[in-house]
Amino acid sequence: MSKFAYRFLLSDLWEFGKNESWFSYMAAKGMHLQNVGNWLVTFEKGEPKNTRYRIEILEENPTLEQLNVYKECGWQLVMNKQIFYIFSSPEELNSTELHTDPMEQSFTFKMLDKQIKKSTTVIVIAVILALALLLAHLFLDSEPYLNLIRRSSFTTITMTIAYIYILCTAIQGYFSVKKIKNSLFMGIPINHSRNWKLSYFLSALVYVTLILWIFSAIISPIYSVIKRESYTSPKAVENLPAIRINEIESGKIYDYWHDLQYNWSLLSPVQYRIYEGGYVEGEMQEDFSGAYSPASVITRYYELAFKGMAEGLLKDLIHHYHRDYRDIEPVKIESNKFDLLYIFDYENIKSIYASFDNKVIYVKYYGNEDLDKIISLIEKRYGL
Repeated sequence: MSKFAYRFLLSDLWEFGKNESWFSYMAAKGMHLQNVGNWLVTFEKGEPKNTRYRIEILEENPTLEQLNVYKECGWQLVMNKQIFYIFSSPEELNSTELHTDPMEQSFTFKMLDKQIKKSTTVIVIAVILALALLLAHLFLDSEPYLNLIRRSSFTTITMTIAYIYILCTAIQGYFSVKKIKNSLFMGIPINHSRNWKLSYFLSALVYVTLILWIFSAIISPIYSVIKRESYTSPKAVENLPAIRINEIESGKIYDYWHDLQYNWSLLSPVQYRIYEGGYVEGEMQEDFSGAYSPASVITRYYELAFKGMAEGLLKDLIHHYHRDYRDIEPVKIESNKFDLLYIFDYENIKSIYASFDNKVIYVKYYGNEDLDKIISLIEKRYGL
């Protein structure tokens, strides 16, 4: 059995009263402070002892002579983390407090105040850069919804939210340190027995949330890569609710080929693209070079996590896939079967952009069949 126990960090070490009180409580339970990390605090299991803890801010590492002075006063150095030095003393010794003059102690917080200002400035710059990167990623090409459902977006959003959280924590820390410094300057001593239980519960909740968030940020792009698949077999297409080229065309199709791609993201768990094509018997090509005409159909299908994204995604698809025909806008059609329906018919190129419930579909057909036939096939295929 391990001789060490680990707990989430209660709060920043400059919150002297809460941390000191918590360390004393743990010592009374037989768990004695060994180390304070960025997220976890390490305790060594042993006999329960009534122990007092005090946290000091020291700009430079204490010399051996300074540590001996602390020791003579009853305080033993336990560990340090950066400028924070934690001392302990058995309660029965009733050792003299390390600081008896609050105003003098307030000067130690000036150094901490300066450090937090510097770190906050750096974090602000990082947040501005992260936000600029996110906004460029989402809006630079005026297709925010289409960009959102791509797997790279989640990583960018996660990074930005993490920076914003760090910034909020730094700002909150700045004002808290300033409040402590002003309180000490007015002669109000630090309360070394502050209640810590609610703070620990909230802290543990935050850390668990961060762990889950980081885990999802790591797993999501990996999972999306795993879920991404490509097929060229016609059997892979048969069971999908997609519009097939052999359903659209009236004549027999030769050199029939298929290409299917699956994708996945948190905001669009079901995505696929089906590309089918061939040559239709009995139809002359436009240049009269043969008695077969090429035909193809591309279906892009999305099931969204939130229905409210459907309209935005549909408009982004129009913006993205209609670039070559900017002079001819798709026509909006009123329909009692689709939430939104846009069509485009130009020579032998026909496009359909439609949404229903949380589903969005884009179909581009190259051939000579009527657009109404394709729309009716979509309605039938999706039970509309």
